[in-house]
Amino acid sequence: MRHRAAQLTLTAMAVLIGVLIVGQLRSQTRPTEVSALSPAELSARIETLAAANADLRVALSDARQQLNDYQTAEAQGQSALDVSREELRHLRAWGALDPVEGQGIVLTVNGSLDAIAVNDLINELRNAGAEALAVDGVRITARSVAAHGTTSLEIDGVAIGRSFRLSAIGDPDGLLAALQRPGGLIAQLELFVQATIQVNQVDDIKLPGTLLRLVPQAGTTS
Repeated sequence: MRHRAAQLTLTAMAVLIGVLIVGQLRSQTRPTEVSALSPAELSARIETLAAANADLRVALSDARQQLNDYQTAEAQGQSALDVSREELRHLRAWGALDPVEGQGIVLTVNGSLDAIAVNDLINELRNAGAEALAVDGVRITARSVAAHGTTSLEIDGVAIGRSFRLSAIGDPDGLLAALQRPGGLIAQLELFVQATIQVNQVDDIKLPGTLLRLVPQAGTTS
């Protein structure tokens, strides 16, 4: 709207200048009328015309500056909007609302892991710097927890079988080192559970967004 107003102002200034120029030309086509003026009257007309020209030049310069200010503000506003949109996109992606992808590791688990062991694996990866996690097709959120269901383990109400893949996006070397360090979690689990855990580094992992509704039930914004 401001951009449009500035353009209209410039147009008006141009029309006024055009009218003034036409007036000057017409005055030149009436030499008899001008010649009839006294020197004092001619001097007064010239001073008036010069002052009007000066005022128009100032007004035109101000309008151009205002238009430039509007264009700059519009560009900056659009840039700020783009930044806000990009920040929102990142927040949604890494807050588990939208799909993400990146490098990391994949754990292939076969055997009998109980809910405590699965939660320990998830927490170990979180502590090691995992940026996003998923068990098979279930995206892990801040409220996700493995629990014993009626017939099998469940995460967020989705059944998890005896064999599953735990995928983690993050620094592959750091995640791998945290899991496979001497006396680490995998070494402990292999002593106490009947399961095999194979870990592989992966260059590109795609994780889905969560299907959960993450709006707090008790808390409100302030």
